[in-house]
Amino acid sequence: MAQDKIRINGNEICQPDEGVAYDFETTYTEDSTRVQTGVGHFTPMFTVEKFGFTYTHISQKDATKILRLIAKGGNVTLHCFSLFYGAWRDDTFYIGQGSLSIGSLEENEEYLDSLSFNLVGVNPI
Repeated sequence: MAQDKIRINGNEICQPDEGVAYDFETTYTEDSTRVQTGVGHFTPMFTVEKFGFTYTHISQKDATKILRLIAKGGNVTLHCFSLFYGAWRDDTFYIGQGSLSIGSLEENEEYLDSLSFNLVGVNPI
């Protein structure tokens, strides 16, 4: 398989140095429950993918590019490798949560100690 790059809305972003976390989350019907004997009665409705991105010592320029693509909310098109589908693909995601820590704002040496965020799938797998 050819190596590809992560893109948001068609824009290639710097690749995470800490790798990409891959999670999935299933939503169950309201009447799903666990009874007093401990037996669970669950009815799944759908499952979505979640990708977590972590950067350390990222340049201010690269961080600003990413933040401008994700921080306003709304949906984005994420191009990444899906373990569920076993392929690089595009799908619609929204920003779940993000955080950053500024390292230095010295002129020509601006960087963040860390930037992390997750994108949650809009469409079920």
